[in-house]
Amino acid sequence: MSRIKFLILLTVCIDILGIGIIIPVLPFYVESFGVGAFTVTALLAVYSLFSFFSSPLLGSLSDRIGRRWVLIGSIVSSAIGWLMFAAAQNVVWLFIGRIIDGLAAGNITTAQSCLVDIAKDDKERAHNLGMIGAVFGIGFIVGPLLGGVLSHFGGATMPFWVVGIMSLLNALLAVFILP
Repeated sequence: MSRIKFLILLTVCIDILGIGIIIPVLPFYVESFGVGAFTVTALLAVYSLFSFFSSPLLGSLSDRIGRRWVLIGSIVSSAIGWLMFAAAQNVVWLFIGRIIDGLAAGNITTAQSCLVDIAKDDKERAHNLGMIGAVFGIGFIVGPLLGGVLSHFGGATMPFWVVGIMSLLNALLAVFILP
């Protein structure tokens, strides 16, 4: 597997791990701000809403200016969103963190486009897209487990710090590896 393909799959894996990590700890973390189940649901919904709008825009932008900078920018934006969420002092900052991460959610579609672009033929293209499907499965299996384990060692914010730092490291790798 090439370094580029590995990095792109790692990017998708970290994104999906981030989604999975929040499953076991999000309700407890959000309730620590004195709010209830509706706010938990709203935080999930605001991420989805902003990713719904950002994905096609980032995809179109990556077609015009190239995949590299869109992917790097969306990884950095995702990291900022996670770190803001982890450091939030009130519910407003929780929403800002999820909005920023939702605005960066187009990195999954950009990553898919990268894998299609680097494929040499139809067979490799299908293989690359299948690998993304496998990474989704792994992320959704490992993410909740990792979120639960991390919360035991550093409280409810630890999973968010970890995924934010993983995203920053991923961005650094992308700067040096992506052509």
